[in-house]
Amino acid sequence: MERFYLDLRKIKFSSQGGLITIAVLLLVMIVLCYFVMRNPYRKVHEQIFQTADNIRNYYADRPGYWKLSTKSAIDDRLVTEELLEQKDFKINIGEGIEGNMAMPSDNDFDISLGGLSKSFCIGLTEAKINSTRQLSLQKITVINKKGTTEFAWGDEEHPLPIKKFSMRNICMPTDNKILWTFH
Repeated sequence: MERFYLDLRKIKFSSQGGLITIAVLLLVMIVLCYFVMRNPYRKVHEQIFQTADNIRNYYADRPGYWKLSTKSAIDDRLVTEELLEQKDFKINIGEGIEGNMAMPSDNDFDISLGGLSKSFCIGLTEAKINSTRQLSLQKITVINKKGTTEFAWGDEEHPLPIKKFSMRNICMPTDNKILWTFH
């Protein structure tokens, strides 16, 4: 087997071609680092939890989440602007996957996203949950043509937090719905 050695002392970078080659290689490395380190779902995940915090703070001095719905959350400016601007999914807030209006006795609420691709489903469900926000999250439910899969704290079959690579067989190529239930 022949060995290959690169002796940088013998390479001459005096020509424009050498400088252009180095510039192109640096640019390719920067672009690759950007795509490897960038998680497009992290921002949406953060906005979901920020919206949940906004709702919990708004309803803190009320007995439950009575009359909470998608419309009331948007009207009261509880949903973050970044989440409203997203075009990749449909958001519902309130009770259940459809975001029905919460009743007077409801002590929890749901935020759901519908029409998600497989990569969006995997990215959002496997995203790391901040330890301070774990207290407000009760469960995550994934609904698609395969059925309904519920992840909850302490559940032996489907525990929270959701482990990396565990959603590959649960999320479908299209039309996934995720429901976060907050207390």
